[in-house]
Amino acid sequence: MPPADHRQTLQEIRDLFAEAEQVIKEVEDFGGELVVPAANQLRYTGNHLIRYLADPDCAAAEEELSDAIKHCKRATYDAYEAAILYQLMEFQKFKDDYRNTIVTDVIPSYSDILAQVAEARDFARKNNQSKTRGESYQAGREHLEVITRNVSKLNAAREELNKKIKKDRLHFFVGAIGALSGLVLLIIGLASYLFS
Repeated sequence: MPPADHRQTLQEIRDLFAEAEQVIKEVEDFGGELVVPAANQLRYTGNHLIRYLADPDCAAAEEELSDAIKHCKRATYDAYEAAILYQLMEFQKFKDDYRNTIVTDVIPSYSDILAQVAEARDFARKNNQSKTRGESYQAGREHLEVITRNVSKLNAAREELNKKIKKDRLHFFVGAIGALSGLVLLIIGLASYLFS
């Protein structure tokens, strides 16, 4: 039986572990391989708990519990970060696909989406210290929700953007034919004037 003063800490670990597990399940929908770092963090949590349970009265018991908490938070962070990075790749695919298209004609809020995606990118970049990543784990959910919603909006607009591209190409083609026709008529007119 753990000492009474550790029960609250163990309950906190249980709650953090359950939260991390739930986030991992959500992120698995994006791709199973994305959750490996987060799953490893939960494995480390288990390792610290086993050491604690082996001797709850040892001098390092508090440190083992503290480390278990840190790894649970880090697991949640890692799951969010992996999903955010996945969504950033999806966003980049969209940008590459429509790099020569005026996207704002179909998605008027595109500049707002760009700013929100940049915030998510900054969140992932700024948390590059492995020891402190877990401290900002709760902000990961908000960033993931925003970038996922925006990538979904962009992907939903693909059909209209593709129609716009076809229409723009047709206009260009018709314009080019008109310009070439005008040029040919000009040359014929000049030739007939010069040779008559």
